[in-house]
Amino acid sequence: MGLAILFLLMDGGMKLFQASVSMQATMELGYRDSAVSGIGLALLVCTLLYAIPRTAVWGRFCSRVT
Repeated sequence: MGLAILFLLMDGGMKLFQASVSMQATMELGYRDSAVSGIGLALLVCTLLYAIPRTAVWGRFCSRVT
């Protein structure tokens, strides 16, 4: 589970700061470039909620909604 959290944090950070590799891959999936930062922010928030034991229930719910 720790490796998955690290991967999701890295992916969210790359999307938030609009790294070229992440931008290209996300746009290939059909998302607009203006949506990438929002996706990255949502991914980071949900991952952090999931990683903190007291808020893990909210993190699980958040990942199913998005």
